[in-house]
Amino acid sequence: MAGMPTWTVLGGGYQSYLKGDYDAAYEEWLPLAELGDVEAQFNLGVMYDEGAGVDQDLAVAAGWYQKAAEQGFVDAQANLGMMYYKGQGVPCDHEKATDWFRKAASQGDQEAADYLKQINRQDSPEDRDTVA
Repeated sequence: MAGMPTWTVLGGGYQSYLKGDYDAAYEEWLPLAELGDVEAQFNLGVMYDEGAGVDQDLAVAAGWYQKAAEQGFVDAQANLGMMYYKGQGVPCDHEKATDWFRKAASQGDQEAADYLKQINRQDSPEDRDTVA
């Protein structure tokens, strides 16, 4: 967790989330996320992605992941890449998925690197010729 603001990690929102008090976590994270706190943005993305304490809404999740990903938060980059890869909450777009997976992989995210390889195999010229 290097580089994350400790007041967010150790704050009440994190403790509330771990205890399953999603309302309290949401109430703490929302104002922080709106102020640009990258971890709070990511955490709200997870809540909407999983439907934890909120109605599941993949488009809203993608929006919060996008905000955190643009600030370089590796987990948000990987999750956003996955959403583009699968077309969940955003249109299926392997080019955008590749961009986000590449950014996450460059920060050491092995799962993102594995998906990047998978996309490259699927989008090889041989595969494109057989699909057309």
